[in-house]
Amino acid sequence: MSGGGEGAGVAGAVGAGGAGRTAGVVGVAAAGGAVGVAAAAEVVGAVGAVPQASGGRPSGRVVPRHLGIVPDGNRRWARQHGVPAREGYRRGAERTVEVLRWCEEAGVETVTVWALSQDNAAKRQELPVMLDGITALMDSVTAAGAWDVNVLGSPGQLSTLGLADLSGRCRGSAGTGGGGRLRVNLAVAYDGREEIVAAARAVLAESGAEGLDSAAVGRRLERWGQPDCDLILRTSGEQRLSGFLLWQSLTAELHFSPEQWPDFDRAAFDAMLASFADRERRFGA
Repeated sequence: MSGGGEGAGVAGAVGAGGAGRTAGVVGVAAAGGAVGVAAAAEVVGAVGAVPQASGGRPSGRVVPRHLGIVPDGNRRWARQHGVPAREGYRRGAERTVEVLRWCEEAGVETVTVWALSQDNAAKRQELPVMLDGITALMDSVTAAGAWDVNVLGSPGQLSTLGLADLSGRCRGSAGTGGGGRLRVNLAVAYDGREEIVAAARAVLAESGAEGLDSAAVGRRLERWGQPDCDLILRTSGEQRLSGFLLWQSLTAELHFSPEQWPDFDRAAFDAMLASFADRERRFGA
């Protein structure tokens, strides 16, 4: 999952308008690699529960159209509960499907979940366990609802990891999120810098050097199901982006939640939406 989180692995991943807001500010932070990439994003911690409408769903609030999730803490959760890492990844995968359902109910249009970073794919000793979990997660997400499911990652890298079956869903080949369906992007062996390079190369191949500019790269990423991100969630208390959605996070809001990913429950989800809805977004200003 994340490039630097100790609990990273299978996903199964504010600016207050002024100083007077009472949202429980964690503090404006560099968020590790976020400086210069998402410098405009303002950082606030978890807040109280969202006012509920009948049926338990958030009522009348603005929601992010594109939510990015760095679901940290699966291994840490397993250690805390004295169970094997495989169980932590399994519980994390179950939580991912639950969160996607909540996103669909809330009206989120696109969710990008960081299932595995290139860095972790290269160095994690428990990689076989993680890869098994990713395959199970993909099956669960595909079976869970009428969602458009897309994989973000290099087909070559996926094949190297033994995940060639996922390559058919890479870069927009799994649908466009039309018809009001939730678009789910699973970032597997993902690196935000490599994604930008791939998009630039695609623009060059299609339009030549004269067609390469920031707008063209942005359009290419949108065609791959990766529009600009409105909100990025990271769990387990880590406060950095680690290269996640480098291009799309320019004006994103950031929400860092203390729970390990398997413990990120509906109350924490609703608190995240409440925090986002209460912010005065400045879009980089």
